[in-house]
Amino acid sequence: MLKKFLPKTIFFRYLFIIITPIALLQLILIVVFFDSLWIKTNKELVRTLAGEINAITEVYIDPETRKDFNFIKEVLEKKLILKINVKKNHKLPRFKNAFTYSLHDQLLEERLSKDLRVPFWYDTKSKKDVVDIRISTNKDVIQFIVLKSRIRNSSARIFILWITIPSFFLLLISILFLRNQVRPFSILADSAEKFGKGQYVPELKPTGAVEVRKAIIEFEKMKRRILRHISQRTAMLSGISHDLKTPLTRLKLQIEILNKNNSLDKIKDDILEMEKMISEYLDFSTTQESVNSIQFNLSNLMTEIIHKYSNKSLTLQCEEKIFMTGRQHLIKRCVYNLIDNSLKYAGNADVGIKKTKSQIEIAVEDKGPGIPENEREKVLRPFYRLDKSRQMSEGSVGLGLSIVQDIVNSHGGTIKFTEGKNKSGLRVTLTFPA
Repeated sequence: MLKKFLPKTIFFRYLFIIITPIALLQLILIVVFFDSLWIKTNKELVRTLAGEINAITEVYIDPETRKDFNFIKEVLEKKLILKINVKKNHKLPRFKNAFTYSLHDQLLEERLSKDLRVPFWYDTKSKKDVVDIRISTNKDVIQFIVLKSRIRNSSARIFILWITIPSFFLLLISILFLRNQVRPFSILADSAEKFGKGQYVPELKPTGAVEVRKAIIEFEKMKRRILRHISQRTAMLSGISHDLKTPLTRLKLQIEILNKNNSLDKIKDDILEMEKMISEYLDFSTTQESVNSIQFNLSNLMTEIIHKYSNKSLTLQCEEKIFMTGRQHLIKRCVYNLIDNSLKYAGNADVGIKKTKSQIEIAVEDKGPGIPENEREKVLRPFYRLDKSRQMSEGSVGLGLSIVQDIVNSHGGTIKFTEGKNKSGLRVTLTFPA
């Protein structure tokens, strides 16, 4: 469950690792500060004020000390309390003007209720900088106008600013350094993605930490090994195919000379079949060539392909302008192979192209016998023939769909076999990244 909420990219994961301990530390400091310092300090301030109020109230209530009330009042007004007023024959207001959700008011209510020995009333909202506290002494009311700074510790805001602003700036510095550390990972990932799609990838310069440099160096070694292997395989297939063409051409000439009474027609057909097989080998080998990708108009390409067939059983559904980035000649060969298969085994083909924000789909559908579900994965293997007797007689060696798969994989796409719309025939869907 927790994995769903964790960041997916390495940058935000590293950032999460940096932020989490900082946030926890700040939370602990704030809790400790408010619980141990701020709340206790405010309680003591209110308690001190309550003691002063109790003292002057007792002086006023006691007839023996009332003569000294004005003197004590003047002293307190000069040093501690802003103003002290005595209202004769007054009563306390009926309701308290307290804001329940204010922590300051809650502390004031709690301490005054505990420390004052007489009924009281207070107002913290009517004026911005002062608190109005009134107490009842039988028939009279004594009003105390006190500065809020006397009962509130202002260090809370300063403390929060001191722990948040430096942390914010340090976090910005960490992000800048973190981006530089993560950039080699992004470059390596993009290069691996492009190389996997068969696109040209320039040589990477090892940068970053030791582990990242090692990964880039090993990636370059792997890339060179793969390219060397592909080059060797391509050269081998091309060499064998070209070498076989020369003796086959001589055989064709000799058979044409000797075949006066058509007695060598079967041998002639075998040679033609071998030529077709060699052409498939050459097609398969040329799909491995590394050619830079370009952006081309896929709609125009498909229209050109359909026009060349001039077959009424071949239809195309496509938007006017769909652009694709890839190797145009390979996409063209890929579509040719699929259409050829549909026309050969079903006699018809419906080609459809659509583009979304993230992908391009090329679908070729026919109404033929289709491919059994348990054979759909096997037909993509090189030299695998679904109907060995029929395909050999037609000069096929089972490389058509292998070529299609190689082309699709080199463009970072996928190939999928499904049934047609009416649960008959075959629908081949090629999906490429947009």
